[in-house]
Amino acid sequence: MAEEKKAAIRIKISETRSALLALLQDLTAEEWHTAVQSEDAQWTLADVVRHLINAEKGMTGLIVQFQQGNDPVPPDFDRERYNVRAVQKSQALTPADMLHALEMNHANLLQVIDSLSADDWQKKGRHASLHIMSVEEVCHTIADHESWHLADIKQALGR
Repeated sequence: MAEEKKAAIRIKISETRSALLALLQDLTAEEWHTAVQSEDAQWTLADVVRHLINAEKGMTGLIVQFQQGNDPVPPDFDRERYNVRAVQKSQALTPADMLHALEMNHANLLQVIDSLSADDWQKKGRHASLHIMSVEEVCHTIADHESWHLADIKQALGR
């Protein structure tokens, strides 16, 4: 059963990533600066991608922590403040840097998924949303989160 879950989540994550990369690779320099309303923030398209890079890296780290029996997110975690600060810290990333980071994060996530045992899927901890989630739920959240932001980007670009 664990192998079936791995295969299903790998497909879901890879499909959303492929769609995102297909869109990003064809953007003009001006389009990277398009205003995008995402969640409660008004960011540029580049800022949304910076956010996705940081969020995927963070959630991949959570999977590893949950796998090890840790629960690193404190109950008073301020996700909005964290996201704003993470985007601010990554302003120096160019579009090429961001595309590379997306590829590296994706490879790392798939490697972590491959390392999961049958028992790991139900291990739980606190997600940045402050909800208690299983490893499996975090995996789906990564793909869903990217899909939501991709929809925001497409809407902002009129696509």
